[in-house]
Amino acid sequence: MNCPLCASESKFVFKINGFDIHDCVSCDHRFANIKTDEKHVDKTYDDSYFNDGGAGYSDYLLESDLLYERGKRYAKQMEHIIGKKGRVLDVGAAAGCILKGYVDEGWNGVGIEPNQQMAQYGRKQYNLKIEQGAFENFRPQDKFDLISMIQVVPHFYEQHKAFLNASKVLKDDGFLLIESWNRQSISAKIFGKNWHEYAPPSVLHWYSLEGLTVFLKNFGFERVSHGRPSKKISGRHIKSLLEYKLGKNFMLNMIPEKVKFPYPSEDLFWALFSKKASLKT
Repeated sequence: MNCPLCASESKFVFKINGFDIHDCVSCDHRFANIKTDEKHVDKTYDDSYFNDGGAGYSDYLLESDLLYERGKRYAKQMEHIIGKKGRVLDVGAAAGCILKGYVDEGWNGVGIEPNQQMAQYGRKQYNLKIEQGAFENFRPQDKFDLISMIQVVPHFYEQHKAFLNASKVLKDDGFLLIESWNRQSISAKIFGKNWHEYAPPSVLHWYSLEGLTVFLKNFGFERVSHGRPSKKISGRHIKSLLEYKLGKNFMLNMIPEKVKFPYPSEDLFWALFSKKASLKT
């Protein structure tokens, strides 16, 4: 399979969950050798992804307060960097917890989420505007000041289509915020194929900050700021992820499920990109 970013040849690296993981010989992008389309989204991110553990969540809604606080933090941080509040699109909004954080901080928020149950929950529980569908095919009537992609980029079934659409739906002076995993992090290198983020078929792509920055230049985006996010994770989610990677183990029962642990975030990054005037669509 050729690289989905630059179409160059790729080489096999290792196998995870029965799926081949490849590296591009040209741009060094790492990806799962899986042919995907919109049906992949419907199948992979069904209700079980949010409720049955494994590579997803044992109960997504139990994380709602933590996600809400992340939304509020990013809303304040983006206002500080950009210098204003505005209209934000939350991509992969799920139940709308992060989006609600933006809205409660004064942003005018809209969400796009492929899972019907999650989108409906956000509409009913939080009175949010969340459309159902894949972002690659999202066609809003109005453009946005900010697109927020928190832990969603590795899941896009078509990277080119997703970022081209991001450029189209942003205002000329708009910004793109991405939080994602860093495959060049110390943790990723130490754990190798056992790094928790190697979880196909739900996770399809693994970027470094620099690799993502170079790729996004093709769509008119220029990085203006970056850092490591502040994040907490519940003991229940930690236990679920460890069971998925390591199997059942009585030692995991010692993890208190209701305790919220600070995540060291060494293998995470956030990056803010501006839409360059010379390449606006």
